[in-house]
Amino acid sequence: MTPLSAVPSPADDPSRGPVRALASVDDDFTAVDDWSAAHQPSTDPEALLLSALMWSNHPDGPTAETQRIVATVTAADFDTAAYARLYEVIAALVAAGEQHDPASVTHALARAGSGGPAGDSLRHRLTGVATAGGHAAAAAHYADMVLAQAYRRSYRTVGESITQAADELPEEYLFEHMIEHGRAQRALWNRLNAFRGAR
Repeated sequence: MTPLSAVPSPADDPSRGPVRALASVDDDFTAVDDWSAAHQPSTDPEALLLSALMWSNHPDGPTAETQRIVATVTAADFDTAAYARLYEVIAALVAAGEQHDPASVTHALARAGSGGPAGDSLRHRLTGVATAGGHAAAAAHYADMVLAQAYRRSYRTVGESITQAADELPEEYLFEHMIEHGRAQRALWNRLNAFRGAR
């Protein structure tokens, strides 16, 4: 779920040397890598959802809309591991009826022992999210996008699983394997539509 970016071709700049192949990006948040340096949270629905949830914090406790989002969206819906971890912290604070502003999330991470390089990177991501510009009033909109992207992304996972099954499963299990995935996809689709219908 990285933002689109315009990359000039080598023909646009004759002085440039040969273009090397892009290195694969490991989404392990234990290091601040090239991905995080180029990533723009302000254009990422996952980052904007986290930002909006934190800025929707209310002194009297989580709002009904925040609770509805947390009851529907899961950490597994996030493609970025660090964002999934931050969402788990925010969702736990909301579920407990506690404050979930950026300072409270930072404090919760510290209480959980987020020291060392992994904690430094996570706090770096948290800073990016907190300043991403997510508006509390648009939290449901961002949640809709996160759910929709997770639903679409799941088809890639299903496709890979079915391809592997075609090579490795006994033939009497192939159809049931596909049906099982179909049920899971229908459940995801129903969850997305239920969230949209509850607005």
